[in-house]
Amino acid sequence: MLSAISGIYLKFITSALLVIAAITLSSCGTTETLPPPPARDIDTPIERTYDFDEEAVINRLSEAIQFATVSVEDTTLIDFSIYDEFIEFVKESYPLINEQLELTILGGYSMLYKWEGTNPDLKPAIFIGHYDVVPAEESSRMLWTYPPFSGEIAEGFVWGRGALDDKGGLMSIVEAFEELLAQGFEPERTFYLALNHDEEIGGLSGAGSIARYLEEQGVELEFLVDEGLPIAEEIIDGIDFPLAMIGVAKKGAVNIELYYRHEGGHSSMPPRLSVVSVLGRALTELSENPMPGEYSGLIRDTFRPVIPYMSWGQRLAFNNPWLFKGLIERRMSDNPATNAALRTTAGKTIFEAGIKENVLPTEGRAVINFRIHPNDTVDDVVEYVRRTIDNEDIEIRVMPRMRNPSPVSSTSHPAYRALQSTIEENFSRSVVVPSLFVAGSDSRHFHNLTNNMYRFRPIRATHDDRARLHGIDERIRIYNYLEMVQFHMEFIKNTSGNL
Repeated sequence: MLSAISGIYLKFITSALLVIAAITLSSCGTTETLPPPPARDIDTPIERTYDFDEEAVINRLSEAIQFATVSVEDTTLIDFSIYDEFIEFVKESYPLINEQLELTILGGYSMLYKWEGTNPDLKPAIFIGHYDVVPAEESSRMLWTYPPFSGEIAEGFVWGRGALDDKGGLMSIVEAFEELLAQGFEPERTFYLALNHDEEIGGLSGAGSIARYLEEQGVELEFLVDEGLPIAEEIIDGIDFPLAMIGVAKKGAVNIELYYRHEGGHSSMPPRLSVVSVLGRALTELSENPMPGEYSGLIRDTFRPVIPYMSWGQRLAFNNPWLFKGLIERRMSDNPATNAALRTTAGKTIFEAGIKENVLPTEGRAVINFRIHPNDTVDDVVEYVRRTIDNEDIEIRVMPRMRNPSPVSSTSHPAYRALQSTIEENFSRSVVVPSLFVAGSDSRHFHNLTNNMYRFRPIRATHDDRARLHGIDERIRIYNYLEMVQFHMEFIKNTSGNL
């Protein structure tokens, strides 16, 4: 009797698996993957459609990097005379922009140019970026191949702090404006160009002032383009062509401080619990129990255009998330880049306790920087921390400058389609995908002016470049920077009329 039941059960399971296999196989399409876009040697010169002075363009970027426009939280420590020098450099280096466009200085050091269009019925658009940079720590400067503010032109790169974030991106747009003016180009649409000075410390004075100024002028923007995601290589296992990722949404952020007090004393007679052990345990709980992530919404939109190029096994999983969702989420969680797009992340950035090696501290603090996924809010993060650490003796403090995630911009808007087509024309090997921008940027200040925000820089980036952002040996490829100038010239022309 038992063997008969077992046989029936085995037949049932086998039949069920065959049905599942038939469904999943039918959803995979053909057994052959699409061939990747044609390869191009990364060092092969690009085809030029504009005749600008390449050496002069590169030298101006090098000079821009040499201005140590460093932002720090304590603004009394900032040398703003260098910012003034940078502003004068822009005025002198780009004479046509400064002769023909209207310039307004806001927040003391942020520059807003207005290029008046010929058709007042078209809503204006704005390009924004920032010229302030994070510090290059004195202790790490000896590790740089070239000094961080040298702007060294060597080995096929321009080196220095800001090359990737964001002087490289911003100055390529300035170059595009200057070259188009030199050609006598007249846009139908009014374009604004904002050079912001304090993005690295929140942008309240710079981009915040510009956004308020435009709002007071009654400006309603058609679209905004900000710093953002790159043309990324080697980001997905098995995909050997670049992904041009357009950030259509941006994570929110909140810094949570965990504060704990406890009896101190001599380290020779330590109690069972201490400030360090209690805070350490809380951080361990947060690390081992991250906020939930889900393969749905925007991240599915990111992967959908890539599925046809995947291996058979990958297509089997990604075409059938109803069956393989857990596996997909586990694999994405293992990769820092895809994990950040999947969930709210928690970066443990500060731990302070103790004043001497043989004295038990009486108080301590730990700071966690949460980057909030569009599925979550600041309130969700606070509740998660409270529930996860489960310790009423630890005070949970929400630090200033918190923000919820941005809305998701439309991928059907003509500006997105124009951005996509311009990328495809200039970077033919790339596949364009909408994505989530996991870092902060100045676009947060412009939500009252437009719903169409696209965060993208045509920077060719690898996993190696991720460590260079805010890190050591920041640099940008010379040929890539020239590509960026050409790209922005074409995008401006493609969006200058009625979309």
